[in-house]
Amino acid sequence: MSVKTVEMVRKIRDNHYEETKGLSVKAQIQYIRKKAEELLQDFH
Repeated sequence: MSVKTVEMVRKIRDNHYEETKGLSVKAQIQYIRKKAEELLQDFH
């Protein structure tokens, strides 16, 4: 079984782009901080 790393990274990147393409820089920063906080909560 092989991991299709490049394909997986591209899919993640494309999804992030679609979610943030209309946001200002400030809104993008807020988006990233919110997602990071959600991720940290998943680990606790």
